[in-house]
Amino acid sequence: MIPILDFQRRATTGPVMKADDFDIDFAMKVRELVARYDIKYDPEQLVVDDRTADAVFEAGVDLLAEIGLYMMDTQRVVKYTREELLQIARESQEMPANAVLGRGKDRMSLRYRKGTDTWAPTNYAGGGGVVPTDYFIEYVQSLVQEERVKGTGMVACLDRLGNVAPQAGTPSEVHVALWEQDALKEALRRVGRPELNLGLLCTVSTVGGTMAMMTPGLREPHNTQIGVHIMPEQKLTWRSLLLAQFCELRGIEPWQSSMSCIGALCRDAADTAVGLIANGLGQLSYAHGATMSYYPSHLEGTWATRDAHWAFSAACRASERHLGVAAGTAISGDKAWRTPLSLWQSAGMVVASVPSGMAYTWFAGHTGLEARFVGEMMDAVTGLSRERCNELLQKIMRKVEALKPTVPSGHIPFPDTYDLKTMKPKAEYEAGMRRVMDELASMGMPLK
Repeated sequence: MIPILDFQRRATTGPVMKADDFDIDFAMKVRELVARYDIKYDPEQLVVDDRTADAVFEAGVDLLAEIGLYMMDTQRVVKYTREELLQIARESQEMPANAVLGRGKDRMSLRYRKGTDTWAPTNYAGGGGVVPTDYFIEYVQSLVQEERVKGTGMVACLDRLGNVAPQAGTPSEVHVALWEQDALKEALRRVGRPELNLGLLCTVSTVGGTMAMMTPGLREPHNTQIGVHIMPEQKLTWRSLLLAQFCELRGIEPWQSSMSCIGALCRDAADTAVGLIANGLGQLSYAHGATMSYYPSHLEGTWATRDAHWAFSAACRASERHLGVAAGTAISGDKAWRTPLSLWQSAGMVVASVPSGMAYTWFAGHTGLEARFVGEMMDAVTGLSRERCNELLQKIMRKVEALKPTVPSGHIPFPDTYDLKTMKPKAEYEAGMRRVMDELASMGMPLK
């Protein structure tokens, strides 16, 4: 791996370039590489084959070697050689990941997994969006009270605490985040899981705010991962390097997250898969982490689609075959959260991801009940062939595509799905979700 200080040298001595020019170079090069390696999106084969996975890996290496990372703070390009990147991949593959988080009876592991392995991915669940203080603790409790949930990849953010809004880089960021951490600890106390890993810090985002949370009794290496992401596509700031260095010095597992956008600099799923590998290798080169989240998303903010499933499968299978990281993603619907449609969309993501080598999900639905059902689906799909999974996935996607236009946009509030006193799902909500599971079983998903 490349020492972090070497990145400072490369980021201050590399070729000078405007950001727009870098974007143009990226867009042109990814198109060239997709054509050179004959990588083609196939909506009828959403779990990709070995040839496609290998081509995506080689193209991703070439993309990063020929384009580099763009350091926004210096307006220079961090350059690599192809040999350096292949060496990073070899080192990662020779030491397959096994990141242990949590403590005592709440220990969990995120380890390298092949799509053919017979053990299911880790249900490292979490929530999303903004949750108000009125039921923040209860929302978290719904997740961590589930036995299948081994940790939370992230929970949710606060947009304000009373009349204080958290503004990045100001004391208000830390003020609101401290309340959030106390609330998380209370949720864990209520369910008797005090040493559970809580994953990403959500409300704090700056280097100073993140470091302020890292103290005994609050956030520590056993219950935290820190994001060291680069921005799509292949853009870096000092923040990522500073936090990667902090993780290395403090023994914290960095949160490496590779994102590429379909419909932006990447035209389609094929471009996006190559971008995911290049972005991921860039992070691995300086953060040296064991885990890698691959997350394709459309420019308009949707992700539970055929082309996004294909892009994830292609990148995850490339990673499975050429890197030793534990690969993860978010399992979540992208429209009308906490409705049956959202669970159908989650089902599609499960069936695309598990046979592609996914090792963990850092997000599993939008309530504890949905996280439980996502866990049951991952168990059911584990061990199925890629061919059988693709057949099942086609059925699920036809259901999703028929249902999606009929469902109004807008998320169902959490209090409409759970009784906040008993912390049990409400009958109507649970019945709707169970009907989805029954229909999945009738489609051929071998649920127990």
